[in-house]
Amino acid sequence: MRPFRSRSWPDDLLIVSLSARGLHVKLATLRTWCSNNFILVNLVKTIILIYGKIVSPLPIFRLGTTRISVKTEEKYVEVILRTDSQNMFADHYKAKARTARQCGHRIWAIEDMTGRLRPKELKQLYMARVDCHLIHGCEIPPDSEDMHVKHLCKVQINFLRQMLNIHRHSMIVPLFTETGIKPLRVCRLLLVLSHLMHWLGRSNDMYARAALNSSIELAANSKKSWAKYLIKAATRTAIPMPNPYIEDYSKLVHKLMLEWLQGEIDSSEKLYLLHDHREPQKDKGPAQVISCMRHYLMVKTQKHQEAITSIKLSTHLLALEILRYVNHGNQPVPRSDRLCRFCRKEVESPEHALITYTSSDEVVQLRVIFLERLFTDLPDLQCQMAELSITELLKAIIYPRSSITLVAKFMYQVLEVFYAVPCTNLMLEASPD
Repeated sequence: MRPFRSRSWPDDLLIVSLSARGLHVKLATLRTWCSNNFILVNLVKTIILIYGKIVSPLPIFRLGTTRISVKTEEKYVEVILRTDSQNMFADHYKAKARTARQCGHRIWAIEDMTGRLRPKELKQLYMARVDCHLIHGCEIPPDSEDMHVKHLCKVQINFLRQMLNIHRHSMIVPLFTETGIKPLRVCRLLLVLSHLMHWLGRSNDMYARAALNSSIELAANSKKSWAKYLIKAATRTAIPMPNPYIEDYSKLVHKLMLEWLQGEIDSSEKLYLLHDHREPQKDKGPAQVISCMRHYLMVKTQKHQEAITSIKLSTHLLALEILRYVNHGNQPVPRSDRLCRFCRKEVESPEHALITYTSSDEVVQLRVIFLERLFTDLPDLQCQMAELSITELLKAIIYPRSSITLVAKFMYQVLEVFYAVPCTNLMLEASPD
């Protein structure tokens, strides 16, 4: 195998040595080469990192007559390295999470000048200004340890929740199925696999392929290596181990990610309005699209868009959800006892509030006006009403793209009527004490 002596970038030079004696020789060679080519070395920025067991006393390293300092931390081509921690990239994970979080805060600060941004616009800003930090350097250290990558995942989840304006108790899976954004760990793994395919396409006489071959050989001998960490990272996503065909495996990872997302949706009682979801298609029949930017997130009026999002993702403040959780000493209330705050006859669900509730003249009038306009736009829906259950009818109302603005406005108006009466009294009445 060809020996690896150094790695050069436009303004950076990395020298690798397995011994102190070897490093002395390479520094002397570097000094001679720089002198012959009239190159000045920035000695202030020149440092040495020592990995592994440290001998005492430390050897003294010089470049010319200048002594080079030995440090425990340094940044090389924007990747932070440490020598005194079990994971040399631990600080890099934390730094990129911190930077991504700050970029997210700057995006939210824009709204002070522009007003509330829509999810579509926030997604564009996220992909341009936040995602780049969350995936930075993912091909260098595969995510073999949960404790480090979780800092990055937390930034992604918090941003997406704020983008959809839903609370911290909301389920995580809809953040990806409803926006078309990939879960971060899967996204990072797919990027690593794309780099792996590139390296496998290189000839064996190139350094990148030689390094990969060496890493695979070490992994085969149960030694620590990049390839071994990649295999471990793949198991962390609950996806089967990689097969020899990396391109096929990349497709498999993406396929299994979608199946996992759909499985989480289907197994959740809370996300029943997302079950059997079909996405409208242009000039085609409806089709199942597991993850994409949903049409109801395109509603221009922010309050209306947030109202329909809360209904779809079950993050609304109706009794069905409010009484689901332990709150201020009150235990969760059985579903059958989460009754309407007004009529006290039926479970206060979105279907009840939007379709069957009749005790409020205001809500009834809103519904009459809404249905009159809706059936004008969608006459076929009126004919189907008798054949649909209440939940199926609610899904059918939300489905069409053409009327989604009207639907979102109606949902906002009805929720405002319900939210005007606090749900606190319901908690006290539902308490067994």
